[in-house]
Amino acid sequence: MSSTETDASASATDTASGTASSLASSIASSLISSALSASETLSASATTSDEPTRTSSEIAITPSQSSAADKDKGIGIVSFLTAVAVALAVFAIQVLLFLLLRNKLARIFKPKTYLVPERERTDPPPTGILGMLKTLWHYGDREVIEKCGLDAYFFLRYLKTLLIIFIPICGIVMPILIPMNYVGGRGQKVDVKDDDAKSEGTPTGLDTLAWGNVSPKQTSRYAAHLLMAILVVIWVCGVFFFELRVYIKVRHDYLTSAEHRLRASATTVLVNSIPAKWLSEEALMGLFDVFPGGIRNVWLNRDLSTLLDKVKDRDKIHLKLESAETDLIKNAKKAQLKQKKAAEKKERKEMKLGALSKQERAERKAQEDAEAQRMAMSAEGTTAGDKHEVPHTVDAGVRESQYETFDHASNDNPEDEDKGRSKGFKVPLLGDPLGKVGHGILGIVSKAGNNVDDTLETTNGFIGMNQQNEPRAPSRNSDRHRVRPSVDGEDLSPTSDSLRAQNNNSRNTARLSAESTAAINPKQMSKPGGHQGNTVRKLENEADIYLKEDAKWWQFWKPPPGAYASPVPQGAAAAAYMERKSNESKPLWQRIKYALPFMKAEMEDEPFEYPIAYDPEYKEDQEEPAEWEKYLKKKDRPTHRLPLFGKKWLFAVPFVTTKVDTIYWCREQLARLNLEIEEDQKHPERFPLMNSAFIQFNHQVAAHMACQSVIHHVPKQMAPRINEVSPKDVVWDNMAFSWWQEWLRSGIVFVTVVAMIFLWAIPVAWTAALSQLDQLIRNNDWLSFLKHNDTVHNIAKAVAGVLPAVVLGLLLFLIPIILNFLAGFKGAKTGSQKTEFVQVFYFVFLFIQVFLIVSIASFFAASIDELVNNVKQLDNVTAVLNLLAYNLPTAANYFFSYMILQAMSTSSATLLQLGALFMWYIIARILDSTARNKWSRNTKLNQIKWGSFFPIYTNFACIALIYCVVAPLISIFAIITFGLLWFAQRYAMLYVTRFEHDTGGVLYPRAINQTFTGIYFMELCMAGLFFIVKDEHGNNTCTPHGTIMIVVFILTIVYQVLLNFSFAPLFRFLPITFEDEAVLRDEAFQRAQDRRLGLIDDGELPEEDDDTMYGQEKVQQPDANRDIELRRFGTLRRPVKQVGTWARDGGQQLRKIAAVNKAKDKNKRASAYRRQQRQKDIEAQRAIGEALFGGIHDEIEDLTPDERDALTRHAFQHEALRARRPTVWIPRDDLGISDDEIRRTQGYSEHIWISNEGTALDSKVRVVYGRAPPDFSEVDLINL
Repeated sequence: MSSTETDASASATDTASGTASSLASSIASSLISSALSASETLSASATTSDEPTRTSSEIAITPSQSSAADKDKGIGIVSFLTAVAVALAVFAIQVLLFLLLRNKLARIFKPKTYLVPERERTDPPPTGILGMLKTLWHYGDREVIEKCGLDAYFFLRYLKTLLIIFIPICGIVMPILIPMNYVGGRGQKVDVKDDDAKSEGTPTGLDTLAWGNVSPKQTSRYAAHLLMAILVVIWVCGVFFFELRVYIKVRHDYLTSAEHRLRASATTVLVNSIPAKWLSEEALMGLFDVFPGGIRNVWLNRDLSTLLDKVKDRDKIHLKLESAETDLIKNAKKAQLKQKKAAEKKERKEMKLGALSKQERAERKAQEDAEAQRMAMSAEGTTAGDKHEVPHTVDAGVRESQYETFDHASNDNPEDEDKGRSKGFKVPLLGDPLGKVGHGILGIVSKAGNNVDDTLETTNGFIGMNQQNEPRAPSRNSDRHRVRPSVDGEDLSPTSDSLRAQNNNSRNTARLSAESTAAINPKQMSKPGGHQGNTVRKLENEADIYLKEDAKWWQFWKPPPGAYASPVPQGAAAAAYMERKSNESKPLWQRIKYALPFMKAEMEDEPFEYPIAYDPEYKEDQEEPAEWEKYLKKKDRPTHRLPLFGKKWLFAVPFVTTKVDTIYWCREQLARLNLEIEEDQKHPERFPLMNSAFIQFNHQVAAHMACQSVIHHVPKQMAPRINEVSPKDVVWDNMAFSWWQEWLRSGIVFVTVVAMIFLWAIPVAWTAALSQLDQLIRNNDWLSFLKHNDTVHNIAKAVAGVLPAVVLGLLLFLIPIILNFLAGFKGAKTGSQKTEFVQVFYFVFLFIQVFLIVSIASFFAASIDELVNNVKQLDNVTAVLNLLAYNLPTAANYFFSYMILQAMSTSSATLLQLGALFMWYIIARILDSTARNKWSRNTKLNQIKWGSFFPIYTNFACIALIYCVVAPLISIFAIITFGLLWFAQRYAMLYVTRFEHDTGGVLYPRAINQTFTGIYFMELCMAGLFFIVKDEHGNNTCTPHGTIMIVVFILTIVYQVLLNFSFAPLFRFLPITFEDEAVLRDEAFQRAQDRRLGLIDDGELPEEDDDTMYGQEKVQQPDANRDIELRRFGTLRRPVKQVGTWARDGGQQLRKIAAVNKAKDKNKRASAYRRQQRQKDIEAQRAIGEALFGGIHDEIEDLTPDERDALTRHAFQHEALRARRPTVWIPRDDLGISDDEIRRTQGYSEHIWISNEGTALDSKVRVVYGRAPPDFSEVDLINL
């Protein structure tokens, strides 16, 4: 067997597979649309006329244009319906396949019924068609918000809003204008042949129902068009007004709901561009504590780019090692089976026995598969290098945080702490090993065999759970067998009066981050009597209030003498900074260097020397022969080549770069990176501070007030401030940009995007030219051989019909990816900001490429020089109006077919899930070789990238609005389009697509504002059309109409400006009026949660009185301030001084277990409730199939206030500090090869975690698994 190359890491495989899924869907949709519309979409950008190039002045005046839409000019109704009939046939086929398969392939067509957390799950749709339609129609809006989020709800509402707009337009405008256009018009032939339709002059076909058919003798009829246009504008503006009101109401209700206010994101603000002297926790707390309720947490961000790079490299190497080990084990097993087959054949031949029968082979495979299932589902396995730092369940994660809190609250000597660690005290994090078993698989569902509940699904390597969950037993070579020390919780509990007094008297906001800087002593921040209010620094010298330096007469930039000094922040850190700044000054060249955009300040400390991570004297050859050597030769081991010059960004060159053994090389690199990362996580102070911080308030209203207030006295400092930031949505690489760097990058990005939008027409025009095969042959002599042979010519035609669609699909697919990259380069701080950026510019791109280029194709010439010349000719309003008036009406028929074909192809493809089917049944079988690959494929559902999703439908809406008066027939196609898309997307969002990140619906008002573009172009187009209308005597009779439309255009602009001026502050921020009602809902919700979790009985409900109301501060009763938004954790309120222990030392805190277990029996009862819910969930899933099972991970509202607070302490910790040591998860085999590999890995280094728990090889040597990976944690899935 030849050596196996393993250059592609599994992470790249996952990324590629995700991209391939989107690309497959995009290309499939493009191919279908292309086949249906005869390449209408792909020819939507260029002229293919053989006439000489026109000048720009001719473009603006001459009505004869050669565009992609001209071929549909005057098309007959029969020809149009024929084209639509083909599309309808393809639509019917896809919908029929969907109806036949949706009850058979639950993983493809309804995974949200079991493969997501309980809060997101939807009930399976009825099996009948009518029942499914009824369910979709009656599904409540509030349920959609709960299951899918605000983005999904507002997208569906946007489609519904468009239906509300176009149904009255269709019922009023179309019956009035179509008779006026047709009766007594210039043309009467509705059904014509294609050849007759292309003739110039009299309108034919569908053009007889449009604007241009009105006879010059009856130009007075255009008054009806004017009236209808004004009514349309008023109707649309009115609908948008009420929609924005509804948006504000729905968003505010969601933000003030008790479930949302529990999250850290509801009360946390990201502050950017913080000046250096304010960059300390004391300074920020002293500044921001003026807001009601005070501050709960402060996380200063550090520049951990180098650590993050190490984490990313480790992930790649870890997956590469995992893949290589899997390949080695599988190859050895295949070789063993081959040897076994040959030996068996020889033995049977000697015994004069025939070959095994088909039934005997089937029985043997069944036995082998049963054994593989037993191995995958059993609690047996081998593990090495497990530091027990992964909290597999939420209960474990809460305990981990509480151990850490108590450890640092009772351990003031870091040296003692290090000594405790050095003793190697490793114990399991969980008291119950079940935490690592069934609960963590996130409801992976599949099928153990065919014909289960009449489904046709494949498991992709998953072995279903037995009805009785088998506890995970201690693994061989693991540390779990060590005896736990018995501790007495009473002795370790911090119950001293002094500690309680200290906690109660300290500010209720004094919970500082343990992840960024040293915590502040709460004694320094407490006030007598526990008064909660603003704090100010002590004034030791009154003269310090004023500026002492006298300004010279020529120093005009300085204030006059006697002015107040610049504000000085509180705290020792800020004071030390001010003193250091006054005593030290960098040379001018260094200050200039560090001010440059892409230069970073160098770390002052010397490079840290890391210890050796592996045994350099360890040699595998010196040990006994490995198990794999019994079946394979050394040359059969996986190998790969290193990149050129050892640079990771370069590529490997065959026969040039060094070839290494993949397993040996990856072991060395993984051990080194594990050690370095864990050492860096212990010492984050080595990394410089960034000029940004996350500040968490106790009250939600305080966070919104902080975002809207003027914080700093210098412009652009401590700005922008962003609220409603999800911890998982943070772009950590962009936290260190200053305001002027962001401005500079924004300028570069804007120029790039504008150039790309206009110049992209050239490659799109090239794809259109590919479809014109005969013209290409005429213009290029070297292609003449294609006509010499009919067979070659026919093949070339077939390729020319498909290739442009594929190329165009690739071109359009690249746009959102490029825009997303540019958004990151611009300095977007969150994924939501990147999504908003993509939405803005992708809409502009689509509107120009899909609409304008189709309508005025000759303006967007196929060369840059022609495009520049054409732009220069648009030097006055008349030229612009003429350009639109002459070109837009002729493209109406094209957009009829474009919209209906896109609607049918997109909606049916959305229902059929072509991309998911392709990925699940083809790509997964090719790429998913490891257990982790297969587990990831099973548990990760399709997601929507809203930034590139919304603009597609906004563009449809603009096109329909532009033609709703000029060509009223488009209203019918708009209703069909948005109706089909609403149904298909509603089904997909309820049953197929999962939404992990949500912008809070902020894309909806922008989509509405973008839809105004359609109104503006409709008004300008009609104004231009009115200006060029002439009666039979050649007089311009509709000039007043055009003037009125210009006035309406101006009034529409004013209306939109005032609309946004009035509503914009409420688009993102909450008003004060919501706070009191939100507090009442919080209290009612918490009481209901306490009853549901079993924390109180119905008879124990406390009477409500003013003293327990949320938000009221009691000087002598600090406990009354334990608010619903994030209550404090018991008495453990002392700040924590250690960074990185969340990811590093969780399992080493069992010595403190009694202290936190005594803290509170409520947590135990809540945990018991969640276990019961898991069991109920598993039983409910058996209704779909005996082989299906489900498990939930805990939502934040299922946690007690203490548990929520414990988890929130790490919410905005840098992801590099939260990174845990990954597990090399390899399959277990009956030959002992994986056990031997684990043993050898452990002998090489103790810094590699490797395990074969929960995996096996089936009869076909395919990897199967029965559990989540050992390093999986439900804590990572909670949306904080």
